[in-house]
Amino acid sequence: MATKRQVELRLRELIAKLDQAGDHVHANLARAMPDPRVIQVDLPDLDTSYWTELSGGRMGKLHRGASEDPEIRLISSSDDLVEVLDGSKSLFSSYKAGHIKVEASLWDVMALRKLM
Repeated sequence: MATKRQVELRLRELIAKLDQAGDHVHANLARAMPDPRVIQVDLPDLDTSYWTELSGGRMGKLHRGASEDPEIRLISSSDDLVEVLDGSKSLFSSYKAGHIKVEASLWDVMALRKLM
């Protein structure tokens, strides 16, 4: 089982990677998700959650704990999430296999594929 520290590190790396992406990436993501979205990641095996806001094609600060009203919720084991964030598994195949559950609109799910 991945630790909270490992998960948090990978999530921060994802935020930094997106932040360093070119303006065209931010613009494409902003077009795909024009309104701000709170994204929450729930990790039942670690009994913890993290959330951030995606706005303008960029992710904000990573917060520990649950958000009041997330528009997008990912539910996963810590190991499965780390594998997706490391690139050893795709979000889509993990979703299809039931390793990661996504509670969001279909439009948001399709836009999330651009992040991972």
